[in-house]
Amino acid sequence: MMKRLKKGDNKGFTLVELIVVLVILAILAAILVPALLGYIDRAKGQQIVLNARSCYTSAQAEMSSMYGKNQPISDIDDAPHPKTILDTADVPDCQALKVGVKPSATDKHAEYKVAYVEYKEKDQTIYFDGTSWVETAPSVSAFSVYTIK
Repeated sequence: MMKRLKKGDNKGFTLVELIVVLVILAILAAILVPALLGYIDRAKGQQIVLNARSCYTSAQAEMSSMYGKNQPISDIDDAPHPKTILDTADVPDCQALKVGVKPSATDKHAEYKVAYVEYKEKDQTIYFDGTSWVETAPSVSAFSVYTIK
């Protein structure tokens, strides 16, 4: 037997209910999209720090290798060291890289410790001042600076 639907027995949504749901979704989207864009911008800002840190680590590894081989620190910007540093860092967007060390008359090992980095990528430059990554250039008078790229 077929069941007949009564006139008031509709099971679907009304147009007003659908519009209310759409308005709620639009309000949520208007709130979330700017927040998500802010997260994306902050992540891009952190990417340059990660790339620069990779270059720092790579340069420090090469300096340690030079120290172990008793090579003079001034050889860091001669072949094959710059290529080794850039290949190890694997940062394709690097436009310029400089590393610096603090000369020491008493501690030869300290001379091989990277104490300054200048890293440029696209239109941003970031610096390592010996303790943290900063956007303003520190004074380099205390460092011997070598151009890697």
